[in-house]
Amino acid sequence: MSDAAACFHCALPVLDKRYTVSIDGLARAVCCPGCKAVAELIRDSGMSQYYALREAPEPGVGRPEDDAGEWEIFNRPDMLEAFGATTSGGKAEATIYVGGMYCTACSWLIETTLRAVPGVADADVNPVTHRLRTVIDTRQVGLGDVLATLARLGYHPQPLAPESSAAPEVIEQRTALKRLLVASLGMMQAMMFAVALYAGEFKGISADMERFLRLVSFFVTTPVVFYSARPFFAGAIRGIRSRHPGMDLPVAIAIGAAYAASVWSTFYDGPAVWYDSVTMFVFFLTVGRFLEMRARHRSIDKSVALTSILPNTVIRVEEDGEATVPATQLVAGDTVRIRAGEPIPADGRLLEGSTSVDEALLTGESRPLAKAPGDSLLAGSVNLDAQILLEVGNTGVDTTLGTISRLSERARYTRPGFVRVADRVASYIVVAILVVAVLVATGWSMVAPERAFEITLSVLVVTCPCALALATPAAFAAAGTRLAQLRLLVTNGDAVEAMSRATHVVFDKTGTLTRGLPRIAETRVFADDTDADTLTRIAAAIESASTHPLARAFGAIDTSFEATEVETVVGHGISGTVDGRHYRLGRSAYVAPGSSEAGTDDRPTVYIGDGETLLGVFVLDDEPRADAADTLTALRSMGLEVSLISGDRHAAVARTAEELGIDDFAAGCTPQDKLDHLKRLQAGGAVVVMVGDGINDAPILAGADASIAPAHSALLAQTSADVIMVGDLLRPVVTAVEIARHTLRIVRQNLAWAIGYNIVALPLAVAGLVPPWLAAIGMSASSLIVVLNALRLSRAGSTDRTVPA
Repeated sequence: MSDAAACFHCALPVLDKRYTVSIDGLARAVCCPGCKAVAELIRDSGMSQYYALREAPEPGVGRPEDDAGEWEIFNRPDMLEAFGATTSGGKAEATIYVGGMYCTACSWLIETTLRAVPGVADADVNPVTHRLRTVIDTRQVGLGDVLATLARLGYHPQPLAPESSAAPEVIEQRTALKRLLVASLGMMQAMMFAVALYAGEFKGISADMERFLRLVSFFVTTPVVFYSARPFFAGAIRGIRSRHPGMDLPVAIAIGAAYAASVWSTFYDGPAVWYDSVTMFVFFLTVGRFLEMRARHRSIDKSVALTSILPNTVIRVEEDGEATVPATQLVAGDTVRIRAGEPIPADGRLLEGSTSVDEALLTGESRPLAKAPGDSLLAGSVNLDAQILLEVGNTGVDTTLGTISRLSERARYTRPGFVRVADRVASYIVVAILVVAVLVATGWSMVAPERAFEITLSVLVVTCPCALALATPAAFAAAGTRLAQLRLLVTNGDAVEAMSRATHVVFDKTGTLTRGLPRIAETRVFADDTDADTLTRIAAAIESASTHPLARAFGAIDTSFEATEVETVVGHGISGTVDGRHYRLGRSAYVAPGSSEAGTDDRPTVYIGDGETLLGVFVLDDEPRADAADTLTALRSMGLEVSLISGDRHAAVARTAEELGIDDFAAGCTPQDKLDHLKRLQAGGAVVVMVGDGINDAPILAGADASIAPAHSALLAQTSADVIMVGDLLRPVVTAVEIARHTLRIVRQNLAWAIGYNIVALPLAVAGLVPPWLAAIGMSASSLIVVLNALRLSRAGSTDRTVPA
């Protein structure tokens, strides 16, 4: 086969004649960019004779892995549906785990390269979690094309489904553990031989024995350099290619130079070897990165703490009957039968039946909403009253619940301001270190040439900015992990820094300071033949069979009565027979037709009667959260001002404020009123944390310096919030501020240590007072101190969720 028809490197047919490589002065056609890159590498390495000496290759032998072929399957629509979320305008959003990243230069290279690809609308990399969020125009580019581009850059991409497990992180952890094991074994053996060599310098050693010890040290160190230290070399090469050097560059130069000089001394009887320094340097750096990786992986694991309430199986109505199928098999257009008390499995439209649904989890609305045919239903809401038929609209990640679960994932790509500053500073410091190293090498070459290499090596090692580069990411990763453990999901990294500076905490009332659940505040009796206790226990017996939200007010009441013939009348109330007498509970017109309602200050009411006579009324109120008062006290003890702002009526807000000891409150506020109140506080220099759950809280949540929304809050509120608080208690608000303050203290300590260490160590290394082995210990110890100091955040805060006595 001629060169014109077959690839010069791998002998496959050349379908695209754009790719050529110059070998021995002749332009040779190659089939793809991969073969071109390999052929150029062989040529530039001075091994072009390989092509003259080799036998004719079998087609395809020697060709690098075909990324396009491997990733082409991910361009299929069903793959995009499984691993991405479609948006408007033919665009889709996907999350990709990028293996092989080691510094911020990787983030820059990936983002810059992908944004240059036609059809890629956005690409954001989180270097802490090694995850890429990309938005693509599916009409121009496929998910497989993005993955192939990453593979060609030398990374190992794995697309993640929104509910994907942490399998890629597990693989990364296993690989890192293997590298650490090799480095530790190599260091121990190299140090053992180094002790003998050092002893020989003082007491004498034969040339043959010295040569033998150097040789075995070479064999022990080589796997450490080429396996355990491989990530440092890969990161350094990427930094050079991207013209954005990271901390891997001086590390790679130091390891490579020390190893190369030691190899030369081993085989040509040079003055010294530094195998012990090389293995020690690689080991301690690998330990530091392993600890940082563990903190990062825990952050990922805990950030998926939100659990789904959707059913595992559903009853699908088909042409030939009904079938129970997994909920994951539902598609748009399916018809599903949902019985009373069951959750809605997908977003859709009510086809048949009338009912009321509980959307408290999704919208924050504690009262049931009446639904008639044609009305929309949301996945995660609960069908309360009657059997219905649902026409499926959106399923899985496209539902309202799916959107909520993506909030935390998307937020991981916002790097805190401290981290961004540290990234920029570390890059400049790398360049400065290289300049200093060149100056030191030049100076010592003139003063004491025999010590120039050793001292330059010490300077490169001792001043590596690893500690500075790890100072902030390690702290914020550990803080995110700890907050997630304490049921706080951070969706905006800048919120931690803002909460650490907070001066005011502003609360919404309904669903935030209060539980959004009814309680019996007052019982009024209108009949002479009964009393409040008896009526309450009778009502509790009947309401025990009800799924209506207001029935929860009677759930905690201990009753000996038993109700029979219980019947729910949708939109009116419930009835039942107790001790032979028929009772009705609900609206006054249903309980006792013709009766008038009692004045209750607009609070919710449940009337009880026998169908003819009104026997009494239960006045309900919204119960404050069990730890609300203690939480507010704790916030005040931390020096924070506490305010209450609500759209509720003045009387209701005033009652809650008085009960919880809040002096600064505002009632009847529109969303704009709330936002204006916030701006007045901020104009006075306040740093405000807003805690709210309703749709009307979305503007103030977005405008606050930091914001927290309960997990049950309205979707728009969760989208606007920086932190999602899981659970029924308010104590996590205190925990969030405590850990935020602790995190910033840790960051300042880490930065101070990293900068102070380099200020002290650099002059000593330049003066020749720090040997390479001591430089390796010093730099590695500095990095370990920073990581371990950050990991102290894993014990910050309290896991105690009990209410103080």
